[in-house]
Amino acid sequence: MEIDGGKDCNERAKLVYLLAQENALYSFSPPTLAFQKIGVLSCPATQGASPFSMAIDRDATAYVLYDDGHLFRVSTVDASCEGTSFVPKTGAFGRFGMGFSTDGPDATKETLYAADYGGSGLGRIDLATMELETLGFYDAIFDAAELSGTGDGHLWGFFTTAPPIVAELDPKTSHVLSQSSQPSLDIGTAWAFAFWGGDFYLFTCPGVASRIDRYRPKDGTTVNLKSNIGFRVVGAGVSTCAPLEPPK
Repeated sequence: MEIDGGKDCNERAKLVYLLAQENALYSFSPPTLAFQKIGVLSCPATQGASPFSMAIDRDATAYVLYDDGHLFRVSTVDASCEGTSFVPKTGAFGRFGMGFSTDGPDATKETLYAADYGGSGLGRIDLATMELETLGFYDAIFDAAELSGTGDGHLWGFFTTAPPIVAELDPKTSHVLSQSSQPSLDIGTAWAFAFWGGDFYLFTCPGVASRIDRYRPKDGTTVNLKSNIGFRVVGAGVSTCAPLEPPK
């Protein structure tokens, strides 16, 4: 099976990565639905803090936000962790979902976007300065969202509405470009998602452990892939190296 993707990317950058509630980092292969435990995070966060969201860059480095507002870089090789100079916010963007998207359809340069947990809108984080800039308010959906971007410059959110919604967002303005309701899903106690191969892999937790559903925009279908994966997913990330089409 050939997995296409960014030509400048290593194979690790073409996988999906998951964060479990117990601080474990996993890789996830959508074609096989296989999980591989990489390690357990030991980031120097505030005592009692836990991972909240995650994004993956084109070098397969994870950016992990803890629920105390601190942002860390994490290796997808061994789950080792280092701090950043990002200063936790109060009020808006105290916590947020994250995702990278390229700056255009043919670009390799990418931007790290943030979705305010309070549902106000999008921001972006300058990785050189670790400053967060707000980009505007949502105009149609006003709930918390996790983000997933693509290698052709699109940005999507998975919103905690009832029922949940997958929506395409304008990364410059926060404008909601399209939305698809997911009436078969219940967010439960944790949620995350990732784009891969033209589909979205949706992680929700209506019970003790998370389930996986696949939403396929091409035909509008949502199907359950696994009803219990054995752990609770609190964050998912995929780089812009992930394939835009299913593997051949």
